[in-house]
Amino acid sequence: MNINKKKIIFVILAGGESKRFGGGFKTLSKINGKSIFIRILEKLKKNEIEILINANQNHEEFQKSKLPIIKDKKEGFLGPLAGIHSSISWCLKKYKDKEWIFTVPSDTPFLPENLLDKFCNKLEQNIEILVARSNNKVHPVISMWNVNLLNSLEKELSQKNRKIMNWVEKHNFDYVDFDYKILDPFFNINTTNDLEKAESFDHLNG
Repeated sequence: MNINKKKIIFVILAGGESKRFGGGFKTLSKINGKSIFIRILEKLKKNEIEILINANQNHEEFQKSKLPIIKDKKEGFLGPLAGIHSSISWCLKKYKDKEWIFTVPSDTPFLPENLLDKFCNKLEQNIEILVARSNNKVHPVISMWNVNLLNSLEKELSQKNRKIMNWVEKHNFDYVDFDYKILDPFFNINTTNDLEKAESFDHLNG
């Protein structure tokens, strides 16, 4: 199925509190002198489609990006589903031409260059959600969501479910597979120990 990439918008999900990181906001932490946020932004910009940020704190580095920053509509740091919900709601109001939001977490510094292309190549008729998978490990936050899912997601959030795959499995979805030998392209940073690992992995990141 051919898709016009201009119908997709990237969303960097930065709405969490970085609790496991032990203070500070992890996406602004630096790996060899460059913040995780800037690394993600540089990768996404190469696709030449629009990008927005879902964040509940208006950090200066986000403001400098000049990208739209949207907060969770549902308060209480309810996790990625709340960010997906807010992003779809925002797109339906502001960008009538968008059919998909493509979410990435704000703590994955090594995203693959071919991320968007691989997703677009996997899209088939009737698929509502595509989810990244690397060496059979599922990464539900790195996913593409049809904007028609808004009502279903509102219902899910009202039932207090925060587990993404529980909701995903109620819909037509598929996985997009990425294979690797050494560096997982979706390696994510939860702790300061992970940050140290990322420093040592950085030279592997083409």
